[in-house]
Amino acid sequence: MINDACKYSFDDLHQARFGRVMTSEEKTELYSLSQQKRNEKVGEWAKKIGWQTEDIASQEGIVYRSFWPSN
Repeated sequence: MINDACKYSFDDLHQARFGRVMTSEEKTELYSLSQQKRNEKVGEWAKKIGWQTEDIASQEGIVYRSFWPSN
């Protein structure tokens, strides 16, 4: 895993993808998604702007998609 993988927030990714901060409604919508759907959405955003992604499983077995800017 790249050291920067978990340093970026959904806000950082959204800002890079759309050029603006997320509205509170957009945040609510994102957090209301299942983990799988949220992973898919952030994966699409990251792919669109050329960021790297990596799926990381928690100790509980939940898979989170981490993301960071490509070098």
